[in-house]
Amino acid sequence: MKWLVSLISGLLLGAPQVMADPLGCDQEETACVLGAAWSAALLLPDDKRQRLAGAFLEIAALSGNEAVINKWEARFDQSADDVPAYADYGWQVAEPILADGGVESLLTLAERRADPLNFGRADVLLSAGKRLHATDAAAALRINSAMLGMLGSASKFERPNLAHAAAELAMARCDAALLQQALRSTDAPDNIRYAFWKARIHGDATSLLSRVRSIRNEDDTRDIRRVLDGYRAILEHGYCDGQKSLIGG
Repeated sequence: MKWLVSLISGLLLGAPQVMADPLGCDQEETACVLGAAWSAALLLPDDKRQRLAGAFLEIAALSGNEAVINKWEARFDQSADDVPAYADYGWQVAEPILADGGVESLLTLAERRADPLNFGRADVLLSAGKRLHATDAAAALRINSAMLGMLGSASKFERPNLAHAAAELAMARCDAALLQQALRSTDAPDNIRYAFWKARIHGDATSLLSRVRSIRNEDDTRDIRRVLDGYRAILEHGYCDGQKSLIGG
């Protein structure tokens, strides 16, 4: 019953999940995704919902839509400019290795777990692959394939992290086959974040709105964060077919 009361409250507060089509959306895409995520977040206690401010504002800012940004800044009484930016640790490690010895050197160190890739090799390889994809698609594919090959010898602790990174790189490369292969080794291959990653490849994130609205977690922000993190990839990279007209308005 609590979820019904929360949903009604959200409607009265103007939560943007009111659509002509209950399974779709009659607004621009980012507004639809944020609205659906907010309707699910209404089940959370106020303090936990407030902790999601940075995640919501980050997505609003990435949309580049002033109306969307203003709406969410007002809702959280916080500027999107205040959302912290984090350094790319993986690239900080990968860049000098690539500069000195290229992809071959990077993969050799990763396979041997040699310093400085004795820790965090998944993040380093992911960052390298994403950066190289724009300039050397073959090298990015080689890194992606190598990551999948490392799963067999990875520890029980590292395996899901390495699989997650391999899946993210496959998504960034628009490689549906490698994405699906990597997801099979993750802890939760069917979670909503990965559904958005698949949507980036196949198109139409709005097909997931009903699933987002159906989230029923009253205690944990994790599912909402997965939604926003998954959709962020679409805003950052666009759809794989190059169609981005529905995103920023």
